[in-house]
Amino acid sequence: MNTLISAVNNRDSGVLASIMDHQQKRVVNAKAEELVDALFENLLLIFPAVQNTVLKTADDVAAMKRQWILAFAENGIRRVDQLRAGMRMARHQESDFWPSCGKFISWCCESGRVAAGLPSDEDVMAEFKRYTRNHYRYSTPEAYPWTHDVMYWVVLDVRRLMHKHNYTEGEVSRSIKSHMGKWERELNAGRAIPEPVKQLADKRRPPAADILDPDGLAGYERVGKAFLAHLREKST
Repeated sequence: MNTLISAVNNRDSGVLASIMDHQQKRVVNAKAEELVDALFENLLLIFPAVQNTVLKTADDVAAMKRQWILAFAENGIRRVDQLRAGMRMARHQESDFWPSCGKFISWCCESGRVAAGLPSDEDVMAEFKRYTRNHYRYSTPEAYPWTHDVMYWVVLDVRRLMHKHNYTEGEVSRSIKSHMGKWERELNAGRAIPEPVKQLADKRRPPAADILDPDGLAGYERVGKAFLAHLREKST
């Protein structure tokens, strides 16, 4: 304690770094080290390029492992099935870049959803983009070939929020994550995901133009010509 107080008073960054490094090493238990060692070995096989960038030396690897172990403890990543879920997501990535600790933790947290039969956040985002591209081909959202019932409710809700609040892609992603968390809690509470149900037509809407004017463009043309003739008559 005296060493810490002295380092703070003297602003000795070297001593402070040494103390923090020592404290971090103390929280690393043998089981956690074993799990993270195995995890890093597998991640290095999937993302080998990292050995040429941020994990060039054994010290680099050891420092990153300590940070990951601390982050796992803070976020409740303690089970092998959670790490397996993270590895499944890692193997599906198209990018060659090593995932951040936060990203990998988010993959691990999806293990509960996978067990409940729910798609991952990334699967929902992919479906969101597919629906955005192709929805015009279908008469109603209910006619769209959703890959999972929850996709219907989440994608449509997030699209409404996106148009209302002008969401960025990052905000869309966070909204999807929030909605999926809600549905996971619904399933855990014993409630089921309802199937897509076609909405009743809104009879308050005004009739379409082809109903107001059965003649279509010909009718609009007659109205336009009559209006121009009226203007010319006034100008003479």
